[in-house]
Amino acid sequence: MKSFLKILKYLLFTILIVGLIFVVIFFRVWQNNERPGLVSATWDEDEVLLGHSRDLSITIRAPWHRDVITARPVAHPDSLPPVKDKYLFAKGGLDFSGYRLWHYRIPLVATDTTSLEGKTITLPIKRTGRIGPNSVTVPLPELTINLPGSIPPDPENPQNFLNEEPPLSEEFNDSVIPEDQTNYWLIIAVILILLGAVFFLVRRQKTINATPPWERALSKLDRLALDDTAPEKFFSQLTDILKQYTAERYLVPARAKTSSEFIRDLKRLSDIPEEHLDKLPPLARLADGVKFAGLTPDDDDAPRSQNLVRSFVVDTTPKPDTETEDA
Repeated sequence: MKSFLKILKYLLFTILIVGLIFVVIFFRVWQNNERPGLVSATWDEDEVLLGHSRDLSITIRAPWHRDVITARPVAHPDSLPPVKDKYLFAKGGLDFSGYRLWHYRIPLVATDTTSLEGKTITLPIKRTGRIGPNSVTVPLPELTINLPGSIPPDPENPQNFLNEEPPLSEEFNDSVIPEDQTNYWLIIAVILILLGAVFFLVRRQKTINATPPWERALSKLDRLALDDTAPEKFFSQLTDILKQYTAERYLVPARAKTSSEFIRDLKRLSDIPEEHLDKLPPLARLADGVKFAGLTPDDDDAPRSQNLVRSFVVDTTPKPDTETEDA
């Protein structure tokens, strides 16, 4: 039960941190309230017969809080009107940067052979109640408009000529809209990485908890190097080992106390051998002097102090029969 609660704690903490990161990212996107940008605009074919239509595929990238309610252009060239009620749009994937893709398919009819160079159409974006852009302008890509092979018999009534073939938009349906392109594999990978990190931390914590405090203390003492050039660092690490061991072994709060204060608390414990209660106070005064008063220790003070702490740990290590009784 404790392991489950610990895993849950790490998992919730990880989710909180990740959530806060995304809150900041998405808030900045909302705050900037940028105009949606064009990703791509292409025709389904590069040429069209005069009087017929071609489908224009458009993808825009908009902030997450900007919605699309229609694909009907609010502005377009007179020579290229949209086919009424045939335009479609679909909501695309939302990425981790706070932007979403929107996909459009708009059939446009070529009514004359005017060049499209410099021509644009404008697509509306839903208003948000804030001062900001509410449309996106799309430059029209190049399109060749071909004349028919024959002239209509009645130039003043060319309707039959213009509708000789049904416009491509009559076959227009939802299948032309790309599916949601959210990268779910990336989301799954991030979740797996987070779970792996949580698992690693829990395993590491279990390993630490499974190692008795006296073994950890002796291991740290073995790795503690005698460095004459930095006595304050040596004595700081040495007293930290002593405090951590005693705090875990006897449940004595010692981290935020000076060495002298720590020794005073230690004297109240009946399980500490008397000989160590006599030897530890001089060590505490020496360590505080080196760390806080700039005292320069003698050459043999560091190794003697290290051996003193080692002896204290060894003498206070529970015997096998004591461990059995405690269990």
